[in-house]
Amino acid sequence: FGGGFGIPLVVRARVSPSAGYGSQHSMDPSGLFALYPGWRIVHPSTPHDYVGLVNAALACEDPVLVIEHQALFQTSGPVPEDLDYIIPFGKARPVRPGTACTLLTYGAMVAECERAVAETGIDAEILDLRTLDPDGIDWAAIEASVQCTNRVLIAEQTARGTAHGARWAEEIQARCFDWLDAEIHRVTGSRAAPVVSRPLNEAALADAAKVAAGLRRLTA
Repeated sequence: FGGGFGIPLVVRARVSPSAGYGSQHSMDPSGLFALYPGWRIVHPSTPHDYVGLVNAALACEDPVLVIEHQALFQTSGPVPEDLDYIIPFGKARPVRPGTACTLLTYGAMVAECERAVAETGIDAEILDLRTLDPDGIDWAAIEASVQCTNRVLIAEQTARGTAHGARWAEEIQARCFDWLDAEIHRVTGSRAAPVVSRPLNEAALADAAKVAAGLRRLTA
């Protein structure tokens, strides 16, 4: 429409991996939405970020997809004192500093990555990307981190085919080639979508153990 008016649409998508609900409820659809220009996509990992990112979505004149991970519903944590607090789109959250590699993740995988770093003792810098649409990625934060660590691991819980990581890896290669000392590694779920069987569902998703294996492989 030539920018004549906004489309203030907010779509909330609940994602319930490892619950045995089948692919239609378990799959993270954000990678599919990211194929279509115009969508803003946010994926909070804490109660605090949920408040800030949903407020940003409500204030936005563009269509916004908010991914609500079931694991977040089972947790508690601090929230902003000002419930109108807004986290701007395109601002990654530094979870922990590190020098061994840059670990890019989001949503429920943030906690899994923290567990993997604790298990392996590898000094990885973890960035919670928060905003996942192609034009909303915090490239400034990613580039600054890669220039310090020289290695990148992308960790996503969802099935490999619908993950974001291939697009991100290509962009990092183009932006940060001179600083990379190793190939970019990806940790994702399997090539199969989660199914109704809960054990098979959990086996199809990435977790802390798979991230730990990826960290060891990258830094060996």
